[in-house]
Amino acid sequence: MSYKKKKFKKSRLNQLRYKAGLVKTALLKAVSALFQRTSEMRLKQTVKLLEFLRQQSRFVRLNNKKIDEWVDGYVDDCILNGRPVEILTQWCISKDLEQRYQAQGQKFRATIAEAELFRKEIPRVIEKFKENGVAVNWWITLNRSYLDSGRISVAVENEYRALIEELIRENKLNDVTIFNWEDDVLGKRPEPEAQVMTRIEDFISKSAFDLELARHSAWAREEAGLIQTDSELERDVRFQIACEVEEGRFLVSSESPFPNGKFILVPLEVPERYIFFSVMAPDFQKRITPILKSYPWRVGP
Repeated sequence: MSYKKKKFKKSRLNQLRYKAGLVKTALLKAVSALFQRTSEMRLKQTVKLLEFLRQQSRFVRLNNKKIDEWVDGYVDDCILNGRPVEILTQWCISKDLEQRYQAQGQKFRATIAEAELFRKEIPRVIEKFKENGVAVNWWITLNRSYLDSGRISVAVENEYRALIEELIRENKLNDVTIFNWEDDVLGKRPEPEAQVMTRIEDFISKSAFDLELARHSAWAREEAGLIQTDSELERDVRFQIACEVEEGRFLVSSESPFPNGKFILVPLEVPERYIFFSVMAPDFQKRITPILKSYPWRVGP
């Protein structure tokens, strides 16, 4: 090939790259403008409310999970259709509560964090919704451990529930209702997702499984005081993950207790704990709105 032909070919290639760059830039600008228009189209109440929620999320935890635009759209839709915003907060009822019960003298006394949650944190959020003319139905579900090894006696569980109910009454939280997830909602014990239970490696990466195994093992041995072999811990983690996958699917399905499977999840655990809920419900993570301090039931540092 002659020098002129090579030069012409190189020049032509540069022109094509330049045009491709222009197209890419134009597309990025179009997408950015679309997001901006979407934001501008939000109702005024939604914009003000979500500004507060995002500020609250940054306050409770550095580098917290960002609140997805899905929440803005859901709040908008609720306002436009005159429906309350459904909020779900899951409350973990697990083995370490028995140790707390014994340490507090065979009874439950509210931790500072539990008292603050019902006296300040939840009322502050509800008030902000009301300021913007948005009604809420706030569900607190008491969720027993999926595992036999993590379950506590019914008597201790009932005493703990009575403590939470008293905190709700004391603070006149009429928009908050407490349910037992198994007894009041499911009507049975949670079940694992069958495919995940039998072929977990097809759905969960080894690294994710190993991280959850390490977390669960530390909790079981150090916090709950359980004595289990490595194989027993691995079996439990497999079962727990399969149950979490199924629960995530159920919550956003047509079977959900929430209309059309739509709600916002305001967790009391770090958002990373819900990673397996999205295996068969890909948009589950979009519902997570982390605006409350984590683990209020824990005693000590």
